[in-house]
Amino acid sequence: MTRGSDKRFRLAVEASPASMIMVDADGTIAFANAETGRMFGYPVDDLVGRSIDILVPRRARAGHAGLRQGFFAAPSKRPMGAGRDLYGTRQDGTEFPVEIGLTPIDAADGAIVLATIVDITARRKADLDLAQRASDLELANARLTQFAYVASHDLQEPLRKIAVYAGLLDEAIKAGDAAAAARATAIISGSAQRARRMVDNLLAFSRVGGAETQTRPLDLRAAIELALTDLSASIEETGAAIRLEVEPVVAPADPAQLGRLIQNIVSNAIKYRKPGAAPSITIRTERIGETRVRLSIADDGVGFDQKFATEIFLPFKRLHALADYPGSGIGLAICKAIADRYGWALAARSRPGQGSTFEVILPVEGRPDP
Repeated sequence: MTRGSDKRFRLAVEASPASMIMVDADGTIAFANAETGRMFGYPVDDLVGRSIDILVPRRARAGHAGLRQGFFAAPSKRPMGAGRDLYGTRQDGTEFPVEIGLTPIDAADGAIVLATIVDITARRKADLDLAQRASDLELANARLTQFAYVASHDLQEPLRKIAVYAGLLDEAIKAGDAAAAARATAIISGSAQRARRMVDNLLAFSRVGGAETQTRPLDLRAAIELALTDLSASIEETGAAIRLEVEPVVAPADPAQLGRLIQNIVSNAIKYRKPGAAPSITIRTERIGETRVRLSIADDGVGFDQKFATEIFLPFKRLHALADYPGSGIGLAICKAIADRYGWALAARSRPGQGSTFEVILPVEGRPDP
């Protein structure tokens, strides 16, 4: 290579949008271009002569020398770490995803490898965003299926009653039977109101997925206490005893949506209390590592068979007679929709006559300020 071509080569390497590093068989950096310094946060002159391991995550350094020796034993132009996620480490210790191409070069003073490194943080984020959109679409399709089921089954019952008793009302009017006409009118009115409540609840259910989120760091205990204030009348009326065993943690959440989830589960616990007994409800948290917390809401109510632990989160799913426990059957479905939207895990455990426990696993971001 002539002096002019060598100069042009160096200019091209320095202008490259990818990091380019030359490393010898011992792992010593012989050359690094300007993009390498920008990408990893080092002055380029500080990199030359140092081990390539300083750019490798600490957890991977132990095995890196063996991989390097294997490459120099059978050098070939190829991508590094095929089938594995690779990461680089900046001077400040932060890691970022990379793709690395390896090109062996025969130099006068021994074999070296040219590593071409590309920061794929933006691409990885785009892939995750695409996967999230696909997941959201799948969830939306599942909800559409639920809507179709409700429209074809649950809404049919009050509409069928309206149609049947409209005919009976017509016959009663023709026969001059005032009592029969009044009974038919009452049933038609009740069925119409029930159908309207179903539609209203379906709209509330659908809005969970479409509402604009306002996620922010929340003091979890304060958020729970605020949610319970809206249930104060129900708590006082039933004599419910609520015990809070919630440690101080900060959870990123939409306050309205988290509050609604807590209110619906606690309302459910109050409603399905044992006859003649004041409900007892315990709300507690348990840390799961450094980044998650399990929030559990346990009651001593009538409970249910564990085989229905998934079905109870379906719209209008009821395990008890409407006359015994009135309600729409949409509250827990809304809780599941909220949990799914924010990626929280929601599950229930129960046994007939022995109460129920609902658990939500949330991300946490440390402790609240004093």
